[in-house]
Amino acid sequence: MVYRYRNLRDPEAEPEVWRHIPRGPGLVESINYGSGEEIALRQFDKIVNNGVMTDSLLLYSQDTTGRQREIKVKVISPHRFPFQPGDSTKVWLTHLDWYQPEDSLHIVLQRRRRFAGDTTWTSDGKTIPAVRFRTEDTFETEEAGWTSSTWSGEEIYAKGIGLVYYKRKISEEMVLEFELVKRE
Repeated sequence: MVYRYRNLRDPEAEPEVWRHIPRGPGLVESINYGSGEEIALRQFDKIVNNGVMTDSLLLYSQDTTGRQREIKVKVISPHRFPFQPGDSTKVWLTHLDWYQPEDSLHIVLQRRRRFAGDTTWTSDGKTIPAVRFRTEDTFETEEAGWTSSTWSGEEIYAKGIGLVYYKRKISEEMVLEFELVKRE
């Protein structure tokens, strides 16, 4: 299944594309494509009784010669998405750690998801039950000392579809906002 998300902040931008491939009972590989349809990220998730857990993650970047390099990400806390969220006091933590190969920059990303309530999503004239999550991200880098930034966001997951909307407010000037427009 391929999901295409349109950039709500920049209608001229290419859509964000994710391909989800079943890899066995309860296993899914998700591939995110960058410009030119090059692979930007490969994520392997396990579907368990109460939600989705990240098993492993690979990032891809180009080196100075234009060759694509694979970056293995250490998954410290694998919690992606709960099936029965229902409690706004609970936090689902995704904690990732990696080094950029070009400059040995150490990067730590922590995303905390909190249930923000039930909602609905309208697609093809149908109203679908959905859940909303608030996200709080911490992005840290270490080269000659640590720097840290935090940003907030929102995600909406529709029943039987998955992620249909997300927003990340990185700063007042930089906001990412995407909405599902097509599944193939």
